Amino acid sequence: MKIAYVTTYDAQDINQWSGTPYHMTQALEAEAIQVSYLGSLTTVPPPSSRMKQLWTRITQGQRESLRFSKAVTQDYAAQVAKKLAQLEVDAIIAPQINPIAYLDCKQPIILWTDALYAALLGFYPPSSHLSALAVKQANQLTAEALSRCSLAIFPSDWAARSAWELYGIRKEKVKVVPFGANIDCQHSLSDIKELLKTRQPEKLKFLFIGREWEIKGGDTVLRVAQALHARGQAVEVDIVGCYPPSQNLPSYINCHGFISKRSPEGRTKLKTLLAKAHFLFVPSRAECFGLVFAEANAFGLPCLTTYVGGISTVVKDNINGMTFSQQAPVEDYCDYLIHLMQNYSQYEALALSSFHEYETRLNWNVATRQVKRLIQEVI
Repeated sequence: MKIAYVTTYDAQDINQWSGTPYHMTQALEAEAIQVSYLGSLTTVPPPSSRMKQLWTRITQGQRESLRFSKAVTQDYAAQVAKKLAQLEVDAIIAPQINPIAYLDCKQPIILWTDALYAALLGFYPPSSHLSALAVKQANQLTAEALSRCSLAIFPSDWAARSAWELYGIRKEKVKVVPFGANIDCQHSLSDIKELLKTRQPEKLKFLFIGREWEIKGGDTVLRVAQALHARGQAVEVDIVGCYPPSQNLPSYINCHGFISKRSPEGRTKLKTLLAKAHFLFVPSRAECFGLVFAEANAFGLPCLTTYVGGISTVVKDNINGMTFSQQAPVEDYCDYLIHLMQNYSQYEALALSSFHEYETRLNWNVATRQVKRLIQEVI
């Protein structure tokens, strides 16, 4: 099978979209799928567009978005069509709406992405400051792309529902295939059992990973850690990706800042932090899927989080973690965690079950095998 993988950016850059396109395409190639990369698209918007952006920001405090512009997306489609004319491929896969919204081609188009625009509006803060015109354009663009797709694949039930509930796409075109972990590791069950020997119940260790402190619930992590400490439970928290707004942090909080997966040193450091923690603790206020939860499970690391957005597809209660209400009091987290530390065999079973979820459901090999079968049905 031959596919064209269409993006506006360089899909082979591991820093794009948390490494998702890179790991997705690597796994597709491992399934004997020949991938042609149609990316790094360019566009030069007219000066009037930039002036309009500036004017809307100054006068209304809102943003226009060039990536939702019809002229820009039509230009993307023209670039893709020109490149496609030089290739023989069976299908097109795109993780973005923009380059396929106005793409007309003979091959079936497969959208494989984490969320649609209307589902993000009012849910994910960066989508809440666009002008009325930008919102209209974004929804029109999404509808155009969905009308051209033979398949629309999402990693969560939450995202899939939005396709038919908010855009009216036929249910038979919509599929759910969870994303895999964006991390290279070859752990066996024996490896995970050895890792568990290094985790002791005397000191409860959390790992928080996220670039957006407020959205990812960093403040909740700190409050839970402080409450556990006050109840006599020794605790340690490693924070990766951002810094808490307060500089007055207890000694059991370790801030590592951004750690790049691009460098060997960065990858090694992340793996060390994932291996030594008891829980990945990211109680998000908005989340389309949560790739980091799959990455945690690859280390037998259960997840503490909230049941918002697409999280409930990846994190299953008492199987690979626990989800809480966004309004859950700190005491609920503390009671759950102290019980597990006092009944440590239950924690160990949860850790092993978390790794099983990674092995059977939350890795890119499993995901791409499912997607390959789906593509074969439409080509």
